[in-house]
Amino acid sequence: MLEYTVNGLVRHAFGFANPNHAAAAICALFPFCWGWRGAWRWAGRLGGVALCIMLAMTYSRTGVALMAIEAIAMSELKVESVKCKALRWLCLLSAALLVMGFALWWMWPRIALDGAILNRPRIWLAGLRLFAANPLGVGWGNSGALATAFMLPDGVAVRTLVNSHLTLLAEAGAFVGGAWLAFIALALCAGRKMRRTWVAFAGLALSASASSVFDWHVLFDFAGKGGCGVVNFALAWGLFVSFVVMGAAMIATGVFGDDKDSLKQHVCGRRMAGLRKVVARAGLAFALVFAVLCASALLMRTGAAPKVEGEFAVVGKGAARVYRDAGWSIGAVRRYFPGGARYRLDPFVPDGAAAAGDVWLFGDVAESAWRFPDARITLVAPPEFCERPANVVRVISSGEAPE
Repeated sequence: MLEYTVNGLVRHAFGFANPNHAAAAICALFPFCWGWRGAWRWAGRLGGVALCIMLAMTYSRTGVALMAIEAIAMSELKVESVKCKALRWLCLLSAALLVMGFALWWMWPRIALDGAILNRPRIWLAGLRLFAANPLGVGWGNSGALATAFMLPDGVAVRTLVNSHLTLLAEAGAFVGGAWLAFIALALCAGRKMRRTWVAFAGLALSASASSVFDWHVLFDFAGKGGCGVVNFALAWGLFVSFVVMGAAMIATGVFGDDKDSLKQHVCGRRMAGLRKVVARAGLAFALVFAVLCASALLMRTGAAPKVEGEFAVVGKGAARVYRDAGWSIGAVRRYFPGGARYRLDPFVPDGAAAAGDVWLFGDVAESAWRFPDARITLVAPPEFCERPANVVRVISSGEAPE
């Protein structure tokens, strides 16, 4: 598993594959350490301190900022006199300055505008343009590869769009992505009475906006676990299910209320005010999300974004069909086609791929040239002893530069 370091210091992930995901989970637990009463009060405080220490060990900049926001949101100063209130405000300010000073000292190696921060707006803009060109989605796992190959500067390579919500929107399309965003908006509107749950849910939503906390490629890779191991797979699913359950609970609270007789009253039809209110909020949430999606589709349309047609990413007016093996990325083969082409998203040649016209085969897929009897075939870096059918019109060696 990949080890994350900063200036030689190991960033701990506590079972997750990515320390940023661990930081998101820690921040989601933090609000539940507030509001404990009686003999359990100190247990909650000690739990909060332990979570702060764990967060510091992740060296997550987003996590530190988010925990500070959560602490402000959860603060409740119930005082009986102005004098007591002023004293508590002074203590709170002193404690905040002390914590901020320690955080700055501890996180100093990470406080810098590096590529991880500066490249994110570019990646998010590429994701919006990718969605605008493909409102029905580009397919699971394709957003990062397409953004890297066609829409990001050289040297910037991503597996996802570094934003779980945007990745889902670009890959699954407007219907699935829009429903996901509407679910989040509705939960935030309906669950304001559940203060701790609301803060934890909102914190996870913000974390997922700044990184791939919900890594869809890992979550739905039940066979390979995303190559990150069983522990990370279990923790990732636990975090995702917790998010969904919290959202569903807040929506249910908005519909049925929080008293024992609310469900019965709703079923009997004697009190529909809460249900009507949540339905109105749901309509508002869907309208807002739909407006955002339409605005992005109109404003972000650009010829630089590839369009996905079936199993191909189509760029420009080039008619050549391009197939490659796993050793060739889409970004590596695209430099051979300045005017555009039709790039197969997955490596290798599928069954039933025979087609006329121009066909380019990169690497080991040259051995599948027999599948294209009516095409004009160009081989790039074919295996040494590969048979070459009569319809091969050109062979480009691995060291030969593209024209």
